[in-house]
This record gives sequence, C-alpha cells and structure tokens, in this order.
Amino acid sequence: MIPELIAHRGEPESWPENSLAGYTAVLQAGARYIETDVQITSDGVPILSHDPSLLKITGQDHLITATAYPAIRNLPAGQPDRFGERFSDLRITRLDELADLLARWPGVRAFVELKLATIEARGSAAVVDIILERLAPVVSQCILISFDYDTVVHSRAISELPVGWVIPEWSDSNRRRAETLQPDYLFCNQKRLPQDTELLWQGPWRWVVYTINTAREVLACRSRGMDMMETNTISRLLTDPELADSND
Repeated sequence: MIPELIAHRGEPESWPENSLAGYTAVLQAGARYIETDVQITSDGVPILSHDPSLLKITGQDHLITATAYPAIRNLPAGQPDRFGERFSDLRITRLDELADLLARWPGVRAFVELKLATIEARGSAAVVDIILERLAPVVSQCILISFDYDTVVHSRAISELPVGWVIPEWSDSNRRRAETLQPDYLFCNQKRLPQDTELLWQGPWRWVVYTINTAREVLACRSRGMDMMETNTISRLLTDPELADSND
C-alpha cells in the first residue's frame, strides 16, 4: 500500500508554505494528514511560520516573537522570493484559521509543530497552553510535535493528545530518550537515517521521515519499514502512477 503521506507546510512546491490557500488545495487533492509550524507573536497570537522571522513569507524581516500581530496582519504573505506577485493577496495564516479549516475536514489529522524560537521566548508551558486553547474546537484532530524534547514531555503530561518528537540527530542518547518518552510518533530527516543495514529503533511509535518528494523516495522508505512520510509534493504523489501500481 502507499504509505501515509503528510502535506509538509501545505504544499511548498506549488503554494506559499504554511498558507491557508496551500492547505485548502492539498485537502481538496485528497490529503489526509497535514503538518504546520507555529510561532507566537509578542501579543500572544499563534501564526503559521516555520522561521522565527517573516522575511521568507512576507519579504520583510519581522521577528515574530518581538512583533505584535496588528503590525503584521495586513502584510502580503505570498513568499515573494519564490512566487513574485502571484500570491500577493495572501495574508499570514493564524492558527485559529487553520482550525476552522480542519473543522470542515473532520477526517483529516494535523501535526502541529511548536517551534524553538517561540518556546525560548515564552517557555514550554505557556506555548502549549496557547496552542491548545486555539486548537480546542478541533483538538481531537491534532498531534503536537516539536524538536524540543522538554516541550513534548510537557505536552504529554498535561493533555491526552498524541505527541511526536522530531529527533535532532541519530544517536544512542536520543534512542534512550525516545524509549523513555515513548512518543506516538518519531520524526527523522531522511538525511539522518542510518545505513540500510541498520535497524530502526523499535518502540510503540510510528516513524515519520521527511522530506520525501518523489515516488522513488517513497518506495525506498517504504521498503525500510517507514509508513508515514512528509512531502512538499503531495498532490503529485497522490496521483503518481508508479505509486498506484505499487498497490497492485
């Protein structure tokens, strides 16, 4: 079977990353899982951005954790370095706007990544509280993930939501930490995976590998036991004949 594909930041190949328009497009294309990144403004508004700065999204170098939301709410957010003026009508997506979209797609699950810059600015407890408050209407559809181990531990302690840890490197120490935490999901960059002859860490978690953008990569990861993959090209992969043939 085709592995479970996760729309990484929506679909950055075709849309500005972490944009509501991009998420809408991938859901309409048949995505069952999406992934997003959350930073929090200085006045406590969670917005969708991978980077601590809005430079990539807006062309203006605003540090999110030091900027109030009214100062950025009307900025064009069409990722001008990649798309020029094509998406200049887009604006920065708030987390509650994504929650509203998820509510219209009850069969979809969202991996919500809590970013380190925001955690460092506010602390794990405050960040998790803000995120859970905004996700409350669709919380059963969400999984909280982070590179920050302590934040994942805290999320697990205060809520019943599934959690995922994004491992920063492949090491024995991180294997032991995963065994202690026993998250529902372990995320790993494909570049950090061990050689083919080595076994993946065994545990109660599901492995998620990123970022996988071609059918060949999907099939190679599947052959290694990976059953979930983040991709920037989900619309293309969902209709790729090579993957469809692999189901026969």
